[in-house]
Amino acid sequence: MFRKGASHLTAMANKLDIPWEPDLTDGRRLHNNYVRNLTCAYASKFADLSNALLSALQNSDYLTYALCGRAMIEIVANLRYYIFHQYRPLLDKGNLSSRDIQKLVEIDDRHLRGARFDWESFLFQRYSKLKEDAIRQLKDKKSNVVSEAITIRQVNAQTCIEKWAEQMPEILIAYSLFCDLVHPNIGSNFLVASTVSGKLYFTKSKGEMVGHQIFQQSFPILVSSTQKPFGEFLSLLMATCWQDAELACT
Repeated sequence: MFRKGASHLTAMANKLDIPWEPDLTDGRRLHNNYVRNLTCAYASKFADLSNALLSALQNSDYLTYALCGRAMIEIVANLRYYIFHQYRPLLDKGNLSSRDIQKLVEIDDRHLRGARFDWESFLFQRYSKLKEDAIRQLKDKKSNVVSEAITIRQVNAQTCIEKWAEQMPEILIAYSLFCDLVHPNIGSNFLVASTVSGKLYFTKSKGEMVGHQIFQQSFPILVSSTQKPFGEFLSLLMATCWQDAELACT
């Protein structure tokens, strides 16, 4: 089932060939362009992570499996947050004013471009600025000063998880588990451990891999937390688009 889902998403991502062509003269068309590109990005990322997860399992690489799993949970949580806590409160108003359309586009922009990293400086190789900003951020943190934002700030992943957990507490268990499996602690140590003759070794080559048992217990949790919800939330995102007939009426 998981393999079929990954194959379906890969095919979907390959078919979604909507370019980034923002129409700044029409807020509704601009929203549509944002949503179609966001849909393609979500499908592409989820497909890549699903395929990477499957490849990791083939190689008994349980640490990479956990890294992919955590990323998948975060992606679904982020998508859900925007659907239910950003788009829905605004779109449920019905007829949107020009200010509402402007607010909608602002949500779209944060959804697509939100970050905590100065990508402009990185892409244009302004490494000295990145270093200066890093030093300033450390000083500001020590002085309890809020640094001036250099980007559109993304929504914190923990916020998305906690909002989801208010409706489905199990997601917090799943996320805590996969976080522990990738952090430098006993969780990730177990993923590279094996047992033989009642002794534990922190290498996979000695005997029965501990990571395999963790995979067997955690994979159903991951699937139930991500697969169906991702499809449902992605459909809800696409449904926020105005249809061509609606755009032509005004």
